Amino acid sequence: MPRDFFDRLRLMRHYLNGGGPVPGPSSILIETTNRCNLFCPMCPRTGQANLQKDMDSGLLFSLIDEFARLGGDHVYLYGLGEPFLDQRIFDILARCRRRGLGTILSTNATLLNARRRKQFLDTGCDYLLIGLDGATRETYSRYRHGGDFDEVTGNVRELAREKHTRNIPMTLTVQFIRMPGNLHEQDQFIDCWSKVPGVDSIRIKDEDIGIPDHALYEEDGHLRKNPCFLLWRGPLVIRCNGDVYPCYHYADHGEPIGNIWRQPLESLWNSPAMQSLRELHLQRRAAQDRLCASCACARPRLPFVLGAMALRGTTVRRLVPLAERAALTWQGLFSETRLKKARPE
Repeated sequence: MPRDFFDRLRLMRHYLNGGGPVPGPSSILIETTNRCNLFCPMCPRTGQANLQKDMDSGLLFSLIDEFARLGGDHVYLYGLGEPFLDQRIFDILARCRRRGLGTILSTNATLLNARRRKQFLDTGCDYLLIGLDGATRETYSRYRHGGDFDEVTGNVRELAREKHTRNIPMTLTVQFIRMPGNLHEQDQFIDCWSKVPGVDSIRIKDEDIGIPDHALYEEDGHLRKNPCFLLWRGPLVIRCNGDVYPCYHYADHGEPIGNIWRQPLESLWNSPAMQSLRELHLQRRAAQDRLCASCACARPRLPFVLGAMALRGTTVRRLVPLAERAALTWQGLFSETRLKKARPE
């Protein structure tokens, strides 16, 4: 989020009452590449054509610089692609660090061989999220088509060991997205990774892309009580072709609000399209937007939304897995709605 204390107060005031431009964005998601080496059935990338593109280098690095000038907080460096397929990823991480931006990376860990692990740890990253989604070879292979379970988990264990040995201050999280076909392995996954030195947290997350065959919950966007925090905090999503979306759900299912090639980041953040969407949420009419009505994004209670706006984004990112784990037991504590579970397979 914006580093200035008064900007944070303005952000919270606007979230509660509206009025005037919104400071920020606090975070952006830059899809540096849409190339991937896996074919995961729950990913919107699978089955799409013409997804073999890297973001233009001039656009990419100028975008990072512009975001830093706006007082940006942190950058999500992933999208539909695998970040380690981008040969520039270490230069990108270094550029963000020089500009004072926190970095969050998500990977399938298939490419984390010894050379890349060393270069990655040497370069530095604030938060690394590794998607596994299974505790056994059979379940992993079901959801991570093209990956080798033993090789990938070996890469992760080695990375965790090297991080731990070198005392690297990076948060390493392994992620398990709950879907009908893997619910039976949730406890096994937690037990397996909780014993690994260097793994800082285990994220148990409900599927939120909304692909029917893999969704765990029914659509319930009309039950949202508070405005969607993503429209105030971000991340604003920038695809590798420069198209800009209000959030990742819009990026997967909707139309862009503009293109970073033609409009600066600041004007897109407070564009008529963004203002209109925020106003719809402030008026408690979010269900009138087709995509907001079907969105499975988290719906935290108001105190947690405001608390997140008061903290640095990388700090919030470290706390999210803890809140999500607790919410599995005490759903009403963090979430404003109780969702109806679909029956597991």
